[in-house]
Amino acid sequence: MIQTLEIDRENPDSQTLEKAKGVLLKGGLVIVPTETVYGIACDPAVPGAMEKLIAAKGRDGDKPIARLAADGEQVKAASKHWNSGLDALASKWWPGPLTMIVETTDGWTGYRVPDHAVAVELAKLCGRTLALTSANLSGEPDTKTAQEAIASVQADLALDSGPSAAEAIPSSVIKVDQSQIECLREGRVPFSEIETVFFQGLEA
Repeated sequence: MIQTLEIDRENPDSQTLEKAKGVLLKGGLVIVPTETVYGIACDPAVPGAMEKLIAAKGRDGDKPIARLAADGEQVKAASKHWNSGLDALASKWWPGPLTMIVETTDGWTGYRVPDHAVAVELAKLCGRTLALTSANLSGEPDTKTAQEAIASVQADLALDSGPSAAEAIPSSVIKVDQSQIECLREGRVPFSEIETVFFQGLEA
């Protein structure tokens, strides 16, 4: 039975977040709410945690898993080619439903800063980016309540802040290679808007 803790989506209490951090630091998996769908997270710095997350998700181990960041500065510090276009995107949609894949010293990595205090404060408390993927088995529908997430994936702890969005629309996913931008998944944010903001940022 997965332990479930209720938590306020606007003002998450530190004691509950500390419990979630403790689970992550031991290599456990935590179901985390975001403003789009529920996710499942681990601390990729803990040996074996990523393998556990991949197994829970039932996905191909070669498929990359995005990182949950507390803010754009964490991502900027990891990126090899941060530019004014990325600055513009981060300013407009972070926090928000946009995943940006950028080149880092560890290779191409996707990052997201959710518009949800629980997810952001957990990443901030941990002091580093966390691995985060949607809390559903690969190929199954996204989950928008903690109960749906618990029924879909195996985890050690679930943070329940109530339903996420009325429509479980995932984040848009883009890849940015210096001045080139590519849409890998069109989600809540239309790619046409993303392109416009990116290139306006580059030209500014």
